[in-house]
Amino acid sequence: MDKNIKQLFNQDILRQAAECYGIREDSIIELNGFQNFVFSGLVGDREVILRIAHNAHRGELLTKAEIEFILFLAESGVKVAKPIQSLSGDLLHVIDHAFIVTAFEKVLGRNAKIAEESNSFYENIGQFVGKIHKYSLHYTPQHFRYEWNENALLTSFKNNCPPELFNSFDRLIEEVSALAKDKNTYGLIHGDVSCGNYLNDGDNANIIDFDEAEYSWFVSDIATPLFYEIPIPWVVDGEVRKEITKRYFSNFLNGYCKENTISQEWLKKIPLFIDLRQARVLSALYRSRDFNAPDWSKWDEQARRFYYSNLLNSTPYIDLDFSRM
Repeated sequence: MDKNIKQLFNQDILRQAAECYGIREDSIIELNGFQNFVFSGLVGDREVILRIAHNAHRGELLTKAEIEFILFLAESGVKVAKPIQSLSGDLLHVIDHAFIVTAFEKVLGRNAKIAEESNSFYENIGQFVGKIHKYSLHYTPQHFRYEWNENALLTSFKNNCPPELFNSFDRLIEEVSALAKDKNTYGLIHGDVSCGNYLNDGDNANIIDFDEAEYSWFVSDIATPLFYEIPIPWVVDGEVRKEITKRYFSNFLNGYCKENTISQEWLKKIPLFIDLRQARVLSALYRSRDFNAPDWSKWDEQARRFYYSNLLNSTPYIDLDFSRM
C-alpha cells in the first residue's frame, strides 16, 4: 500500500465504515490487507469482512465492476465470498469522498501453507480457477475493469524501481503485448490467485478477494499461483524446488481441466507471465517498503534480490517447460 494512503486513514473512517454495515465496534479485528485496509467484525452473531480502499487505489466504478463479477459467479454456482448489503441496502459506500467501503461474507478455511498442502487441495484450487474462467467466457459486464497493462504496479514501475531495470521491463511488456487475444484465451480473470487469497477448508479450496480482477489472458491466473508457490532458491533449491513446482502444477492443472481447457501453446507462455508477476511484485516492494525498517526481514531482502537479478539478467524464474508436464 502507498505510504501516503496509510497516513490518510484513521479510526474515525473505520468507525463510519463499520456503522454502515452494523458491525460491532468492539468486535473489529484488523487483518493483513496489502492493498486495502481489511478487518473482520460481527454483525449480530455473523462474522463478516470489511474492506476499505482509497479511491487512488480503486475507485467507485471499478469496485462496482468487481462486485458485479462476483455476483455473476455466485449466480453461476461458484462458491465465492459474496458482497453483503449495508443497513441502507447498498453494496458500496463512499466516506469523505475518498474511501470506498465494501463488506463480504466470511468464508470457511485456514490460510494455506506454501508447498505443504495436499494434492487434492491443489487440484481443487485449479478447479476453482477453471470455473472462474469458464463462466468469464460468457460474462457481459455493466461496468468494466481495467486491462492488464493498466495495472497500477505496472504503470508506476518506472516511478518505483531502479532505472537499470527499465530496459528489461520494456522488453517484457512488449513481449506480452504482442500476444494474440481471443474470447477463449482472454477475458476477465481473478488477477491475484495466491496463497494469501485461497483458504483450505478440509482440502476444499475457497478463493477470495477479487480486488485485482482485470482483463488478461487466462494463463495469467495459472502462472500467478505458481509464482507464489515456487520457493525462492534461498529457501529451497535444485531438484527439490523443481519437484515442489511439478507437484503443485500437475495437480492444479488436473483440476483446471475439469472445468476449462488450455492449449499446450499457452502453457508454454507460463514463464512469461511469471516474469510479469515478478515485475509487479518488485514494483510493490520498491513502492511500499523501507529496506532499512525493522520489519524488513532477511527473507524479504533475499526475495527482492532474486526478483531483481532475474529481471535484470532475463533469468528464468525456474527452468521448467510447463507444456511438457
